[in-house]
Amino acid sequence: MNYSNIVKGYLFTPLLFFVLFSIQTIAESPEKTSSKIIERKEMISFASEKFDVNPAYLSAIIYTERTKNFDWTDEAFDEAIARVGQNSSLGFAQVKMKTAYFIERQLSDSTSDFYCGKKYESILKVSKTPYFLIEKLKDDSTNILYAAAYLRIIQSFWSKNGYSIDDRPEIIGSLYQLGLFYPSGKVREPHFNPRPNEFGEKVKESIELFNSFKNRNNVFFIKKR
Repeated sequence: MNYSNIVKGYLFTPLLFFVLFSIQTIAESPEKTSSKIIERKEMISFASEKFDVNPAYLSAIIYTERTKNFDWTDEAFDEAIARVGQNSSLGFAQVKMKTAYFIERQLSDSTSDFYCGKKYESILKVSKTPYFLIEKLKDDSTNILYAAAYLRIIQSFWSKNGYSIDDRPEIIGSLYQLGLFYPSGKVREPHFNPRPNEFGEKVKESIELFNSFKNRNNVFFIKKR
């Protein structure tokens, strides 16, 4: 996070600068994150049903994101950073601004390699301005919809290329964290032997915490052992 970009409307004094860079940031605790996810269980189930993704996978990805990467500085400054044009992560599932734009465009562009199908086109409309997108991402329910949509895009892209990862939460989680493109802009092409990164492994480990999550028709997605 680049705190020097926090400008308009925020008093960034030398004292505040010293405090920010002197205090060690600590990610949100597993207990606190689990409680927040349980509180938003219906939102997660709704978003998962809308985009045909596994709610336990979605929950585990949000859990991993928040317990590894989310701390008080995100809550305090992410919106301000986004409002000055930076690619900040926003909201409950910590969706990046550029990722949210990408999601909106791919859902509506039938010519895109990442297009998921007509049934998903009208769920998340393309935002008219960055500020409108920020407001959408600040809403927990809508933010979770974006996270679910990203999982759908990832899974559909791999399936269309002949490599289903629908039962590979560790790979879905890795791609959620890494993105569908390399830093160079080249697409991470689907292949027969994907390997998870540390984030993906943590997602797989975390699924048991949410294995009782159901969709709105009361169907279990993950059976208890």
